[in-house]
Amino acid sequence: MVVMVKKSMNSLFLSYLLHSQSNIEENVEKWTEEFKLTENIDEISGTLNEHIVFIMACWGEMGWCLPKWKQRNIKLGKVLADLKNNVPIDSIDEGLADCFNEREIEALVILTQKNINNSDKSKLDLAFELYLKQEYFASSMLLAGLIDSVSINQFLQTHSDPSNVSQCWKCYGKVIQENYGEKYFGGTFPFNQPASNDKRANAAIEFFKALKHDNCFDNEKELLIPLSFALLKFFDDSNWQDKQAGIIPSSINRHWLAHSMYDYDDIKRADCIKLFCILFQLVELYSLLNNTSK
Repeated sequence: MVVMVKKSMNSLFLSYLLHSQSNIEENVEKWTEEFKLTENIDEISGTLNEHIVFIMACWGEMGWCLPKWKQRNIKLGKVLADLKNNVPIDSIDEGLADCFNEREIEALVILTQKNINNSDKSKLDLAFELYLKQEYFASSMLLAGLIDSVSINQFLQTHSDPSNVSQCWKCYGKVIQENYGEKYFGGTFPFNQPASNDKRANAAIEFFKALKHDNCFDNEKELLIPLSFALLKFFDDSNWQDKQAGIIPSSINRHWLAHSMYDYDDIKRADCIKLFCILFQLVELYSLLNNTSK
């Protein structure tokens, strides 16, 4: 039996983060010189905003978008330090998964069910039941399907044209662009960009760097940015030749799930927790959006 190993993580976002950190260290003395803090406030604000985006992008590259209430219980800085020190993603994932107990996962399920239909509630109940039985492969299949369906259904609420609604990333991206893009950002969300050669990843960075500061958007922003980078990773391109070489994606991948390229034991507890978190925050974001539009 071939033992599958995870592919090395894409270092793009980590490179951005390390460069940003160096930039801050080089400029902090200039920014804090006597009587000049106010003069530099725009530069400081823009630089720190970019740095936060890069941090969220690195978490997304690992497949994680932690609920805000959970972030308080996790040493976020240590995880980023591990990432910089090339600690294996399996070790990082296992450590993060250990921070969640089963009652917290149940809480995610209950909170998610408040904003989904009865059919999806039943599917989520089954996904949680399978998760508790350590049937992680089967649980992840249900969770991935729910992540697809909530975005497709959200898109269909305001679009009568069914073209491309089978592609969750495009549905999600169009909803984000139409509701938040022009109002809160100075660019276009990369729902039409290919994932190959980091085109989609770089475009996502540029989109979120162009954030317009607006306190009315804070709640949505805290969900939208980390969620988008986690989904970017989840819907990343797939190289089927990796399978022949005994390599699986560095984080759980929708295409590998949909085409049954994973072996049954490839999916771990951490993978399911990532999907529970993504689904919860996706439903929360759409709920905020729907309540605003009423």
